[in-house]
Amino acid sequence: MTFRHRIKASFLALGLIGLAACSSEPVDPAVFDAEVAQLAESGDMYGQMFVVLKERRPEMYTSFRRHAFREYGRGRTAREAGYLAGRHMRNQLNSELLQLSRAASDEDVKEMISITIASFEHLSEEGPKDCERLMQGEELEQVKDFPNELRKRETQLVIDLLSAPQTVANRRAASRNEVTNWMMNLATLEPSVGVMVNHLADEGERAKGADKEICDGMVTLYKRLSYKSSEDRGTLFRGMALMALQDQQIRRNHAGEESS
Repeated sequence: MTFRHRIKASFLALGLIGLAACSSEPVDPAVFDAEVAQLAESGDMYGQMFVVLKERRPEMYTSFRRHAFREYGRGRTAREAGYLAGRHMRNQLNSELLQLSRAASDEDVKEMISITIASFEHLSEEGPKDCERLMQGEELEQVKDFPNELRKRETQLVIDLLSAPQTVANRRAASRNEVTNWMMNLATLEPSVGVMVNHLADEGERAKGADKEICDGMVTLYKRLSYKSSEDRGTLFRGMALMALQDQQIRRNHAGEESS
């Protein structure tokens, strides 16, 4: 399998980690909604998450509220409940972020890349085997937490992207050929990226240390992307998101054909 076909869909980790479970108690929904409203009015990001999902993604909001209300009944505060609801819906939120990335502003792209770099750097130190899982949009197995500041930035980014006007005006996405050529050219210029490409293309058993080399290669790739001008950086990143979505659809179609 070539590197071209190993490019995956995830660009950032939400890193929302749960607390120990408690037994549920009957709760008045009106009390919960009132606490959520108070939280949102205070400007708290977890309260804002309830509001922006309700306004922009009603179906996601229904699931988000259901998860949060269950946690609230286990003795959580509304803020903790919103935090845990995000953890339960991590894959859905990541999928939504990927969709939004196609039209993200250059400024939001800058923050997404910065968060991605910080996420891979953290995984490189704490659990390198999870780096490829992050690239594939899968649940992490080794790393169960991210730094608090990074989690806050991730949550705020979700809110910002969902709240932003969804326009593609002056927000070009690079073509598949442009993205692939840039990645392959970078692999010849940056040894760590080249090593990462070789590991991802190799379907055999990997040598010791390969997982960390994949992490470090991704850090280098996104750092090099961050050095580009705002316009070029945004164009490439949006192209990466679009290509990942297209590849996801191809895989779903292929899976459907095999099951039929």
